[in-house]
Amino acid sequence: MRWAKINEVILIAMDILIKQDLQRHEIVQEMTKIGVDPRGIAIMADKFQHYTVRLANLTFQQVIIIKQEMLARGAEAAVSWKACSGVNEREASNDLLLSGTKRQLEQFINKLAQQPFGLAKLGIELQNALYNYVKKLPSLIIQETKFDWSRTYLMGIINLTPDSFSQDGIYVQRETNEIDRALAQAEQMVAAGADFLDLGAESSRPGSKSITTEEEAKRLLPVLKELVKTVKIPLSVDTCKPEIAKQALELGATIVNDIWGLKSPDDPKQQMAQVVATAKAPVIIMHNQVGTTYKCLMSEIINSLAESIEIAIQVGVAPEQIIIDPGIGFGKTCQQNLEVLKNLDQLKILGVPILLGTSRKSVIGLTLDLPVSERLEGTIATSLWGIAKGANILRIHDLQAVARASRMYDAIKNS
Repeated sequence: MRWAKINEVILIAMDILIKQDLQRHEIVQEMTKIGVDPRGIAIMADKFQHYTVRLANLTFQQVIIIKQEMLARGAEAAVSWKACSGVNEREASNDLLLSGTKRQLEQFINKLAQQPFGLAKLGIELQNALYNYVKKLPSLIIQETKFDWSRTYLMGIINLTPDSFSQDGIYVQRETNEIDRALAQAEQMVAAGADFLDLGAESSRPGSKSITTEEEAKRLLPVLKELVKTVKIPLSVDTCKPEIAKQALELGATIVNDIWGLKSPDDPKQQMAQVVATAKAPVIIMHNQVGTTYKCLMSEIINSLAESIEIAIQVGVAPEQIIIDPGIGFGKTCQQNLEVLKNLDQLKILGVPILLGTSRKSVIGLTLDLPVSERLEGTIATSLWGIAKGANILRIHDLQAVARASRMYDAIKNS
């Protein structure tokens, strides 16, 4: 009899389906499938969206009020027992973990507007972050092509360097001249599904030597001049030198990819931002820093990128023309790179598209103990993880393999 009951329960459970962390459009889709009235969907959809929010560096007074207001709405707020008991009352900072539906958080934010101790300002910041996290990104128009972020876009890498870490630099190959090699590589990448091509003439690998503006121009501009004539997709130039960016944009490049996020140590007047604004060009802003010391990794990356975004907007760059890159492999250890990948979706609070570049990088080599030539599977794994966590563009060497993998992922996600 005991086994019969267990089997009976198992048979009943065959009609149970469990899902977790659905996006709003998925919630609406599921409700529509079971025949919920459209008016009911509009009322209930936000109640099904659930979020976990971490707030840091709060005062004792802020912590107590926030916890009370969250609990009053049937939500949760986890805090150190020291803060609750008053042990931390004199200390400068406390952290909180909030858990609630979108509806509960919106009600909580509205209540914060009436509270003292700086909570009204905190409420505005939380409202903006939540709005950016869930909003539909505005489309980007380049050369009459519309990028609406409804699928994953791919950026092919063309290295015009003799010392690329990925061992694919145009100058390493010697069968034909560098322009013909670049044109052939570009043609292959476009055929494989590239939506953009990114040209870089100065290696940024650890230990690489910087080159002069003249040398970078000598490597980059002749190739760019020819590619503009033959390639129909947008061309990006990977440089942190304003002079190079200006010349490249004048020749026909349409995007600037700045590994210093408009804050290069060699550009103290932030001329790169002005170059981009004057050309009305989209810009990829990457996080980078000297050294790998952080107090709170993700918070510092987000704050740095927010600062770069503000620099761009202040000189006239349109918000919809800004793309961010967390900078995998730049100013980060292997473990820190893994942490960034794990928490990539946190960058969505900045409200702009996310580019992810893990292709053949050391985080894959160190994790799997593999040389550059054997990092394809790791590249695919990190790329698909990135898409799941909100990446809109993948910067890739191995276009065909990643294009197929990402198209398959998108097909499942959008089915």
